[in-house]
Amino acid sequence: MANKTKTKKGKPGFPARVRGYFSSVRSEMRRVVWPSKKELINYSVAVCVSLVVVGVVIALLDLVISQGLVLFSSLRG
Repeated sequence: MANKTKTKKGKPGFPARVRGYFSSVRSEMRRVVWPSKKELINYSVAVCVSLVVVGVVIALLDLVISQGLVLFSSLRG
């Protein structure tokens, strides 16, 4: 016969895990160093400029490759 007064060993219950998770999140959020407004603007501008540059490079590569394929296919046929 099993002893019902024994404590269960293993993982804690779901509510305890949820409390532990949110406690960890709160602890980590206290350690975050948030950027100033000036830094945030600078970072945002850098990201936008990078996106435009990469987009232009990809568009140019696409144009060159597609024109190359058109020329190659017109030579064969």
